[in-house]
Amino acid sequence: MNWSRKLGWFLLLALVAVFPSLGGTVNDGSTTNNLNQILNSSPSSLSDSFVSLELANCSSDCSLKAFQGGDNSSAIFALRSAWYANAVAPTGGVYTVSAAFQPANIAYQNRGGVMGWLSLSTSNGIVLQVVPEDGFDSKSFRVSVVDFSATNGNDNESLAHLFNTNGTAATGDAASAWSELGTNYSATNFATFQLAFSAPTPAELAILTNATAHVTASVFQGTAGTPIQVSRTIELLTDLALPPPSNHRFGYYAVWASIFEAGDAIGYLDNLSGEGGVGSLSNAPPAVSISSPTSGATFTEPANIPIVAGATDSDGTVTRLELYAGATLLGTSTNSTLSLTWTNVLAGSYSLTARATDDRGGTSTSNPVNVTVNSSTVSGPPLGIALTANSIEISWPTAGYQLQMKTNLSSPNWTDVANTVTTNRVALALSAGNAFFRLTQQGTLTGPRLTILLSGNSVVISWPAQVTGYRLQAKADLNAVWTDVVTVNNQVTETISGASRFYRLTP
Repeated sequence: MNWSRKLGWFLLLALVAVFPSLGGTVNDGSTTNNLNQILNSSPSSLSDSFVSLELANCSSDCSLKAFQGGDNSSAIFALRSAWYANAVAPTGGVYTVSAAFQPANIAYQNRGGVMGWLSLSTSNGIVLQVVPEDGFDSKSFRVSVVDFSATNGNDNESLAHLFNTNGTAATGDAASAWSELGTNYSATNFATFQLAFSAPTPAELAILTNATAHVTASVFQGTAGTPIQVSRTIELLTDLALPPPSNHRFGYYAVWASIFEAGDAIGYLDNLSGEGGVGSLSNAPPAVSISSPTSGATFTEPANIPIVAGATDSDGTVTRLELYAGATLLGTSTNSTLSLTWTNVLAGSYSLTARATDDRGGTSTSNPVNVTVNSSTVSGPPLGIALTANSIEISWPTAGYQLQMKTNLSSPNWTDVANTVTTNRVALALSAGNAFFRLTQQGTLTGPRLTILLSGNSVVISWPAQVTGYRLQAKADLNAVWTDVVTVNNQVTETISGASRFYRLTP
């Protein structure tokens, strides 16, 4: 969302002079696609609650609504959450980050603002937020350190690693890490929360030798169309380690700061921006591999082959994982692991690969795993064939087999001879031309087998790519007529619709 539409129109010169941080927009409130979430990782603190971010107010100007849902009645401390840019990050320790926040209600639990100095490796960062109304503690703007990996409330949000510019430890009062809201601030409108990080001065380093940054915090809000500063400027030092570039982020921040009140809308977030030492991140593609089976493994047809694949992404998350046999898709997952069994695989050589996609569209394909499915070495009982005047009598040692025949060996299709499973002898009338016979065990399927896999709202139907001479047919009712389905390379993907659908292969 454009800032001018939030606060009213104002002169560009006034904006540059009074409000220099607006610019370099990373997220304009119209999408969540370029944001990743970080939140408390301690299971005992989460209970069954969750925090989500969704589009809101799009009938006019979109913004993002932070919402806490679920049951937080047994939570140990409030569930804090930040949404950081996944394609833009600080390039060093000197930069400014801004974000707009409006509480959903003027209540002590509806808190939000901006987070900077966020380290993904240590799961902590520095936040500037508003407490819009008195409650268990006083309403204020405040700077604090949030540790998402903490297992207790005191460590989860605290003043640890923050100091006044004279080197003394920061405190929760209006002369240190907090600021009064002042008479110009209105919690019913958006305000922009700004954190600026700069290098400590020599004088500051003389006071606090391990200082890593000078932190300047300010809050701005529109009045009669022109943003003005509504808080006093909070200036602190920190000794939090400068995050490594690959793990340094900034973003929106929100928390439903109550474990007694049922969760609800926290507030609205908009216009995340960064200036100064901020740049685009290069995307490291995900790493992906197949752990089972191992390359060179052999099976016997009709084979059932368990396949396990996994993927990791060093600078984001894996959003899709696919398994292929050659060009045939075997299955997909929206997680970083995928496990399935490829069933009824006929004799042949196959190359298995996994393909992973990350949250920024980067893709990687695993090294191929080559497997071989051998023909079955099981032989059936011998056939005895006796010629009489006008027929042939075919016999075999025991019942329990299906006799099949065909007149052309080049055809892949065998035809069952009726009523042979419960006997071991049959007489057939002689006919002109050649006839070929074989026995199959009762219940044994012949011909290629269909593989049917679910993929989201679709179904993938396929059979071995090396098998030719068949066409796929389908119908929605077993009493209906079979209709042909167009396939490519023995595979088709169809959208799931209706209560049922039946498939078969036919020559």
